[in-house]
Amino acid sequence: MALELNKLTSSVDALGASTAERLTKLEAALPTAQATLNAIAADPTKLEAQIAKAIKLRWIGALPTREPVNAVYPQPEPPSRYNFIAADGSQIYPDRHGLALYYLINVGSIIFQMGTGGAPVCNSQPQLFFDEQDLYYDGENFPITRERVDALRDVYEAGELARLVSGEAATAPTAAIIDGTLRLASNAREQNRAFIEEARTQYINHLSDIRASKAALAGVIDRSASNVVIRLLNLATLEPEAITQQEIDATDLFPGALDIDLFGKLKFGERSALFTTPAAEKDLYVAEGHRVYFFYLNAGQPPHDPPLRVEVPEWVVNNNQVDLVHTAIVEQSRHTSGYPYALTRAHELAVVTVQEHRAFDEMLVATLVRRGVAPTVSQKARGKAMLGKRR
Repeated sequence: MALELNKLTSSVDALGASTAERLTKLEAALPTAQATLNAIAADPTKLEAQIAKAIKLRWIGALPTREPVNAVYPQPEPPSRYNFIAADGSQIYPDRHGLALYYLINVGSIIFQMGTGGAPVCNSQPQLFFDEQDLYYDGENFPITRERVDALRDVYEAGELARLVSGEAATAPTAAIIDGTLRLASNAREQNRAFIEEARTQYINHLSDIRASKAALAGVIDRSASNVVIRLLNLATLEPEAITQQEIDATDLFPGALDIDLFGKLKFGERSALFTTPAAEKDLYVAEGHRVYFFYLNAGQPPHDPPLRVEVPEWVVNNNQVDLVHTAIVEQSRHTSGYPYALTRAHELAVVTVQEHRAFDEMLVATLVRRGVAPTVSQKARGKAMLGKRR
């Protein structure tokens, strides 16, 4: 064993004590946070003035919608017939130590036609990328990065979801979900803006296709680290005339608190109010009608299962489809500890296991040998393989 656990005994004990202390302080602060949420719901005019002043300073926090910020909504009655579709992706990253330079994206999906009594329809769609234009973007002299593969995986997930809803949404109300945020993640270290813009454009086009199908799209985030509603509470304690960048930065009345802590008292099936966030200048999502709204939803059993953060585009809100998303996610999560079963199953269909990766490499070796190429890997890769066989 390389990790000598006996040398970490005192450090682990200190970690436990620190965690317990932090949780105790958090529990003590939550009643005040809830009281602040109730107070700002009672005076929305003052809150509007505070937000208007803060946005001029590029403040980023939760923005209220037409729903009172402290509102709680029980699970609506599910339709007698509806569709629930989920898609998730996995990948094999390019490896310069491997047999060949390539990457693979696999998207798993599942369709539940609720109310029909039929079995769910499962599918996985693998795609292999190895051409020069796939590996080297726009003439660059270095191969595609892991971060770019992640972005492309998300694009293909959205594309698969758009393909599926095009055939299902006409048959019944349809909820379509992905794991994670509805905004395509962009790596802050990415220097090639052209790549980001191209991937984002493709992704947004898929969102538009889903909108055209009339399906209700949602992104589900488990154990969200967002604290934008907490930031709103901090802002609400400042008088409008006293709001400055310095005061905003200095005001942290609930240190360490996350939004999921604030909404941790929701009962099973309940959701919070809808919120959104300030839009950045020239935000393409907003320009194309895909501004992201979100709410928190208890689909499990607190405190062991924290609420989910559920994101929906503005057209789901405007089309009165939030209730469909709300109830469909709760129904999917009844027997899976607060997380939609369809997403778990889609992940199982998508994930590339170690054994599958090894089998793929064996296929590649056979292909290379048939073509008279001696397959080789780097010395580093051989060393790792030998260690793996000993374990």
